[in-house]
Amino acid sequence: MALSPKIITTTSHPQNRGACDWGWPGLVAYGSHQYVVVADPASSQVTQVLGIHKGYVTCVKWKPEDIHHDVVVNPYTLTLAAGDAQGNVGLWNVTKGETKATFVCKGRSVRDITWITNQETSEATVLALYNKSDVIMWDFLTSSQLWKASFAEPLSNICIDPFNKSNAIFLCEDSNILLIEDLHPKTPPSQKYKRISFYGANGPSPEVSQPTDEQGNMKRNPSSLNKLINMTTSLITGTGESRSSRKSISEDDRSLQQQCLQVTFHPGIRHVIFMVYPSQIDIIDIEACIIMATIRLDSKSSYFVKVLPCKQRDVLYCLHENACITIRVRRLDKSHCTYNESQVSTPSTPITPGFGEMETDKSDIAYDLIWQSDAVRISNKSTVYGFNVHPVTEACAALIFSDGKIITWELVSTNTHALVLKDMLPGLSKKGQKNLLMEGNRFLMTGMVKGFPWSVCTIKSNSLEQVTTANNPNSQSKETLLALGMDNGDISILNIQTGQIEREFSVHSDSVKSIEWLNQNILMSWTCSKSGNSPTMGRNEVLLTWTRSGLVEVFRQRLKLESLITNIKVSPLRQYVVIAFKTQPLEVWCLKTRSLLREMPTNFPQPKALTWAPMCSWKTVVRQLSQRGINKDITDMTQDDIANLLHDKEYKKIAKEQCVLADRDGTICRITLEERSVSDLTIFPPEVNGMAAVAHIAMKDDMLLLGDITGMLCLWNLTEKNVPRSGDKPYTGLKTILFNPSTRDHRFAVLYDQGVDIWLFSQFQDKLNLLASMKHGKSMPKVQLLEWADLNHISMVMDDGSIHVVDITSSKVTCSWNQRNSMDTVFCPHTLPVQGSLILKYLLQNATSSTVEYRLSTDKAYMKKAIDDQLRRIDGETLQLLTDGKCSTAQRCLTTARLLGDEFDINFWTAALYFLNRAKDQRDNPRKDPLLLSLDDDQVPGDTRSTDDTTSACSEACLDCLRPQSCYMRQQLHRIEQHSKKRKTQTDRRRCIQNFTMMGRVEEATKILLETDFQSGTYREDYLQACLLSCDRTNSTAQSTLKLVATHLIISGKLQEGVIILCLLGKVLDACKYLQTYDQWEQAAWLAKLMLNEKECEEIFSKWIEHLTSTKQMLHAVLIMMSQTKFDDVFKTLSYIGYIETAASFLNACQELGFQLAKDDAETVKEKYQSHVERLGLAFVE
Repeated sequence: MALSPKIITTTSHPQNRGACDWGWPGLVAYGSHQYVVVADPASSQVTQVLGIHKGYVTCVKWKPEDIHHDVVVNPYTLTLAAGDAQGNVGLWNVTKGETKATFVCKGRSVRDITWITNQETSEATVLALYNKSDVIMWDFLTSSQLWKASFAEPLSNICIDPFNKSNAIFLCEDSNILLIEDLHPKTPPSQKYKRISFYGANGPSPEVSQPTDEQGNMKRNPSSLNKLINMTTSLITGTGESRSSRKSISEDDRSLQQQCLQVTFHPGIRHVIFMVYPSQIDIIDIEACIIMATIRLDSKSSYFVKVLPCKQRDVLYCLHENACITIRVRRLDKSHCTYNESQVSTPSTPITPGFGEMETDKSDIAYDLIWQSDAVRISNKSTVYGFNVHPVTEACAALIFSDGKIITWELVSTNTHALVLKDMLPGLSKKGQKNLLMEGNRFLMTGMVKGFPWSVCTIKSNSLEQVTTANNPNSQSKETLLALGMDNGDISILNIQTGQIEREFSVHSDSVKSIEWLNQNILMSWTCSKSGNSPTMGRNEVLLTWTRSGLVEVFRQRLKLESLITNIKVSPLRQYVVIAFKTQPLEVWCLKTRSLLREMPTNFPQPKALTWAPMCSWKTVVRQLSQRGINKDITDMTQDDIANLLHDKEYKKIAKEQCVLADRDGTICRITLEERSVSDLTIFPPEVNGMAAVAHIAMKDDMLLLGDITGMLCLWNLTEKNVPRSGDKPYTGLKTILFNPSTRDHRFAVLYDQGVDIWLFSQFQDKLNLLASMKHGKSMPKVQLLEWADLNHISMVMDDGSIHVVDITSSKVTCSWNQRNSMDTVFCPHTLPVQGSLILKYLLQNATSSTVEYRLSTDKAYMKKAIDDQLRRIDGETLQLLTDGKCSTAQRCLTTARLLGDEFDINFWTAALYFLNRAKDQRDNPRKDPLLLSLDDDQVPGDTRSTDDTTSACSEACLDCLRPQSCYMRQQLHRIEQHSKKRKTQTDRRRCIQNFTMMGRVEEATKILLETDFQSGTYREDYLQACLLSCDRTNSTAQSTLKLVATHLIISGKLQEGVIILCLLGKVLDACKYLQTYDQWEQAAWLAKLMLNEKECEEIFSKWIEHLTSTKQMLHAVLIMMSQTKFDDVFKTLSYIGYIETAASFLNACQELGFQLAKDDAETVKEKYQSHVERLGLAFVE
């Protein structure tokens, strides 16, 4: 398999903390120094590395997949945006490994980035936040700046409202938030934003709750300051911590708790955000700016670091500072349709009220701790830098560590084959019965991508042609491996083709100085450690390591102090090894007998540079011996014949080898070894080569290449004994010279302080030719170590710890997805050709058997192998689910969308399946209670789950006002009651009065009005309004008067006041129409859903649909059409906007459930869909 250029990252930089994202295609991307690493948690491997950025990567975001995919405009691609500390935002094509565009804002570090997509126009923009509170909107298609806005407050991160993308929240560094309600891609936001502060300058209260069984008990990190002080005090005094230490710790904790770490929207419930502090999570209704509830940690729990809410179920994934993950599930309360007072007050198991909990708090919002991951050992070398949840399943969480390790935790169902969180959780948590949720589900560690916790000190490749032994001279490497010596004494075996660590050995107690391959199974490594203050004396350690078994043996045994080793070189034929010291004479050892052959005299030059002359290979030796001795070709010889032949003393003189060394003065020495003895010794004085101080030497075919500290290269043919020829002097600071491992290739690499050069010398012309040069840029990492990976690639260890495998013919350091992952296929349909992804999607949506037979047209036949590879990567249970005859078209399309990570299709088919099943139940059970229908909406045919669980309408809270009226009424009433309970300001009070009045809760509104204090300035107005609410409004005079007043208020601009009066009169339909007239469409829908009957509500929603279609908001209109069971309009709209594939599948889904659509339109769509399939080049085998 041909080696491909690539980057292999090791550890991450502190500025990379938080730069991670889990995309809809199922891949995790995170920042590592100046690179973006893409990993596949499912196969536990790194699949791509993108770079190089000019600065440290500070944020990474995948492009959303919430746009309809096709062949031309929006094909399936892997695209992500990454920002760095130099102000650059790069848009990467992950499949090709190339940048699509780069946005530059010099002098400002990128703090956060987010994508903003338009489903209707398929436009995509990138919103970037910079460290000087500048916000810039970049156009993805034109790579241009759309607008720039500056804020007075220092900002830290951005969060976009998933229900309304014109709303955005910016978190300030002082823990306040900025609410922007006019965010648009084309125009900058106005300066009329809201600055919201919930705690003022003092931050949240340091109050903590007592540990209870409901909250769980999360232990704080053992290495924290609190633990250390407790242990120290106990050792000294024998008692608990002192009063002064407790005071200092509490002050530190209080200052820490005041800092808001994160703000994020709830993806499943409208207007809800989470503000995360170290010791608590505030649940806030951002529309009312009221803290609805607070999740507090007990005094012994580990602090929060990050919280990720889920869309499918009201669940929170919480990361704590000790690298533990907890899963909290929303407790059942009065806002849910399945709430039953008897179930909560009389559970099957006794309940002990928690600390400070009253019996009247049953309606409060609470999240119970249900699952908790095992503790993960963290250290200075391995700390958590990122935390993400799989956006498709929401049942899998990933921890990204600073050493590049990725640990995957998954919520696994032991009873059923559940793919997503929605199928795993039967409902919400019930107080005192959280064990019901834990049954059948386990939170387990299911995968890990290995990292590099230590720095690389030395590297050595096994791809050298001379790497062989007398016992197996024909042994060749099946894989290109790289032995890495770490600074902690470990040795790791890296597969360069896959970029993965295959084996790790704990060998030395100090950093590894150098490694040599004796054969494909044995490594020789050495290290040394100084003794005391002596710079030259210490202890040396030379060991042999068997890579297959892990056995470690001592090669050179020395117990006493001696001079430190400076270099060890093994001969090309693996017969001898020379060991150089700082002050001791050179030693020559025999590898076969592991004995010392000779120790050079004390006056022998101390080598500064050392190399072996590759005069011949074992293959040449065996060929010559076989022809002379046994007259047999080498291809016909067995390993025993070769071993006996090479051990024959009569022919041992042929396998002679030469070692060449240079001392500090420039003296060149050549040592010839033959028959395990030194047969010749030649010394060339310094004046012969004319070089003052030799830094490095290399030799091939009697041609000696010398380099001095000034960068001068000198070529010298030792056999002709002519005067050395000085070459060019490209750079200063020469470090390494390495010849190509092939005996027939005369290319060599030279490492300087400024970069790497690739040269070629001609054996007949004694001339050097420069082939390639790779210089260090100002913001580029520098090369520390150099090694040949194969004949056309070199491996470079950079100063940031990464390993670059570079193609010397093109100087490329990155490759495409298919080149890097050629060894192991990863399931990722986005990497297929454009038509290939859509063909795979069609095959899965229309699968009828587990073995799909199809054929492609001639011009598309090249994609068949890649498509078949992707089909084989689908697990058997999922494929069986797709091909099951009981699986409906809508369910098959939804499962396919989840496999492909298609966010648009997931949202559409989730809603379609919900509304189709609900319409079917209403048709088949016309007399059934609407509330019971709402409970069964999410159940598929044949599902036997109990309706006592919140599995349906409450689980589809993301549909908001499109849900059944009973469910929506419960949620909104509970929300307004919480507003009233938590209100603090006069604005909160007025909002509660208005909402209660419009919802017909006149008594609650009157009660709030009568609470006004006599000293208040609004005392008179509030009491008069209370009288208005309490008076009789049934007579015609009062109604006409109030209606006239409401009309005048609306005309004069007092819309809310006029609407409230109309609601008091029971004219809710008129109030909704007035709201729609003044473009308050969402508030009109809210009021209609709560107060109107089905027919009147349909009238309001129909006008809303007309408005959306007239303003080209077709997809939003489609959802409303489905909620009103206007499936024929949905089908026509999908066909009108060109979503032929979706329209055809929706047609089949409707026909399966007995909903017949327009026949003419159906035939037209089928014809267009057939033409679409033919253009893809797909045809089934008959």
